[in-house]
Amino acid sequence: MQSLLLKIISIPLILLLCTFWFEGVSFNKPLPFLIITIILAPLAVLMEYIFLPRLPFWLTFIADFVLSYLLVYVISSFMAGAYVSLWGAFLIALAYSLVELLIHKQIVSDHMRHSYS
Repeated sequence: MQSLLLKIISIPLILLLCTFWFEGVSFNKPLPFLIITIILAPLAVLMEYIFLPRLPFWLTFIADFVLSYLLVYVISSFMAGAYVSLWGAFLIALAYSLVELLIHKQIVSDHMRHSYS
């Protein structure tokens, strides 16, 4: 639950910051923020439950990157008021994956702490 809340907060924040920082990213309406967050956050939590216990840490990072890259690019290409270039989608996915890396490190350390106590 905590991971989902962090994603619901971090995804729109990352999209907003990338809109200001990068030329290849432009969100003119709030609906693309909402749609991307509604789709990406639950999928990312589901991927955590499936991949974190089974895959190495870096493969989970790559899976997060690929999922966010594809979803951001595809969803923004169909939404009015959103423009994201391939390079912009790459930068958004990289920023999102770095945040996910921190979340995954916390999840793994919490699991290790609770499983050996």
